[in-house]
Amino acid sequence: MHVVGVDENGLGPRLGPLVATAVTIEVPGYDRARLHGAGERLGIDDSKATSGFGKMAAAEGLALAMLEQVYGQAPADADALLGLIALDGVLGLRMPCPSSSLPQCWSAELRLPVFGGDIEQGRAALARLLRRKVRIVAARTTLACAFVLNAEVQRLGSRTAVDLSLFERLVLDARAQSGQDVEAILGMVSGIRDYPRYFDRLRGRQIETVHQDRKIASYRVAGVGALSFEVDADARHLPVALASMLGKYVRELSMERQNRFYASHDPSLARPSGYHDPVTRGFVAASAPLRRRLGIIDQCFER
Repeated sequence: MHVVGVDENGLGPRLGPLVATAVTIEVPGYDRARLHGAGERLGIDDSKATSGFGKMAAAEGLALAMLEQVYGQAPADADALLGLIALDGVLGLRMPCPSSSLPQCWSAELRLPVFGGDIEQGRAALARLLRRKVRIVAARTTLACAFVLNAEVQRLGSRTAVDLSLFERLVLDARAQSGQDVEAILGMVSGIRDYPRYFDRLRGRQIETVHQDRKIASYRVAGVGALSFEVDADARHLPVALASMLGKYVRELSMERQNRFYASHDPSLARPSGYHDPVTRGFVAASAPLRRRLGIIDQCFER
């Protein structure tokens, strides 16, 4: 059977993209506790615990090995990685960018690995999963850069609604790729419990509520399959943990490109995480004159 795990990275930060990622595993049967335990012993867990800012080596090695297993090759650079897994492809991601702001996110070339990750360690982890009859068969991501996120918040009303819309895109993509209804486990989108009220791309489909409480909301969606939104899904389900770690890697690559762009113009600038912390606050203030001089519009820089 195929089980799809979906998670987000970067919903709350001040800078950088919101990233949603889906990883599909093939298993004879889905035993949540057994599979989560196997992943946890290999360091595959919630990305907040395994892949913090400045501690990306393990996630990078695993991500590169996952993409090699799915696509038959490990990407050589950041553009190649996005070309493999981004729903919109590189050209689609670049298309909304105002020309003056485009270099901020796309001019710095990143050869992989960037963070000291070892693909051999990732291969070893996947080999151990394979011995447990777990194979990764799909890995996909979708990004909302600051410019797109700001526009989508205007359309949908909140970052949370944008996040859910990205999740829906990934589930529909998984359904299209599989050719049959999917079993999808998704991270609980902050603040939402009655999901059909907030659906964007799934709106209008026949939806049956299977279970709903404070920690789990499960539905059957006609023509799509079973969707279960769960609190701490990335710390409980192997496919969601894999999606969380891959998505964290994609987000950190995006922040690294942005940081290298600004450092190329002013090496004295700090290298921020993009989260709400003193380094990021200082970077926003210190970079303002440079951004004005380069023509980086505010909607492309800050959420």
